[in-house]
Amino acid sequence: MPISPRAYIKSRHRHILSQLKSLFDFLIRFLSALNPMAESRNSSNSSEGPPPFDPSVPSIPVSYPLKTLEELESRSYFDSFHFLFNKASVKLPAAVAGMLPKRPRLLVCHDMAGGYGDDQWVQGGTNPSAYGIWHWYLMDVFVYFSHSLVTLPPPCWTNTAHKHGVKVLGTFIMEWEEGKSLANKLLSTKESAYMYAERLTELAVALGFDGWLINLEVDLDVGKLPTLVEFVNHLTQTMHSSVPGSLVIWYDSVTTDGELSWQNKLNEKNKPFFDACDGIFLNYSWEESYPMESASVAGERKFDVYMGIDVFGRNTFGGGQWNTNVALDVIKKDNVSAAIFAPGWVYETNQPPDFQTSQNRWWGLVEKSWGISQNYPQTLPFYSNFDRGHGYHIFVDGVKILDAPWNNISLQSLQVWLLF
Repeated sequence: MPISPRAYIKSRHRHILSQLKSLFDFLIRFLSALNPMAESRNSSNSSEGPPPFDPSVPSIPVSYPLKTLEELESRSYFDSFHFLFNKASVKLPAAVAGMLPKRPRLLVCHDMAGGYGDDQWVQGGTNPSAYGIWHWYLMDVFVYFSHSLVTLPPPCWTNTAHKHGVKVLGTFIMEWEEGKSLANKLLSTKESAYMYAERLTELAVALGFDGWLINLEVDLDVGKLPTLVEFVNHLTQTMHSSVPGSLVIWYDSVTTDGELSWQNKLNEKNKPFFDACDGIFLNYSWEESYPMESASVAGERKFDVYMGIDVFGRNTFGGGQWNTNVALDVIKKDNVSAAIFAPGWVYETNQPPDFQTSQNRWWGLVEKSWGISQNYPQTLPFYSNFDRGHGYHIFVDGVKILDAPWNNISLQSLQVWLLF
């Protein structure tokens, strides 16, 4: 007897759901076997550690940083098995893809436990309690930070930030004695500085994120300072020509004297770097008068000045932590921008009673001080399933296809909120 089209579709639907369930079950088992925490536990009783990471060998796709200038210069990342998996799949909405608005902005710099934790698994992991952010409506720029030379944002962050109209930056950092040697090589000639700037631009374009935070926390020979300014300027120009609306932000670190001396405000010792790029992220040990002083120096570019706030409270104005809003109030009053560093403090320090509650409370204080950024859909159609990127089950059309814990920030849907 011939089968009806409706019955055939239902049969195919059940078959597809069954296949999806089998696939998810397999992936969960596979990821669990490769989970670095689990591997660490399993190898703790063995004298042999895991083999060194070889990005050319096929494996579960992961995000990882570049640790040497040789990797950057050789473009070896593009030969990695993991490269194609790390390309973001969500573009910024056209309405926010251009220049940042002329108003105080909020930059959030995510620095947690060295980076590349649960978020390193490009296709998701098995920890339902993995860290996440869902207060995107408060921010304009998101920076993924680690202490590796070239920090490439995992695509899950770029996908979700873009979905909410937030730009994403990677980090280029040199610090300590090793960083000084790297900086000397970077700045050995104008040609080498230009080459490395172009390599950084190429990575951002290929992976789909929106620019760089540049942090050179080293002492330098004064003679190399002009080349450093050239490097920052060339990176900014190549990013702008390749990705209109992209950003290069300078971190308040080495000065025009060649000294690693955090100024905590915009002044003549760091302004040449500010002038060469799209903004400055000022160190967080500022005093109450510094935002206004910085605004005066910046002139028409005062919104490109981002006053730093360390949420851990390390010598930061207002003390950070649950008093982060104290610094935000001063910054907002003086009409400059803010840069919140390490909001993962809530998660890392296990703030009571639980992460979800304390996270909402902490960001609620930020919202009360700063207000929303206006980066949200204002036209129909509008869709959200309220997914925050983690859970214990997955359903498709009401059918449970996965009965296991999971996390994947890329799966966050548009996060909604209510105004009273």
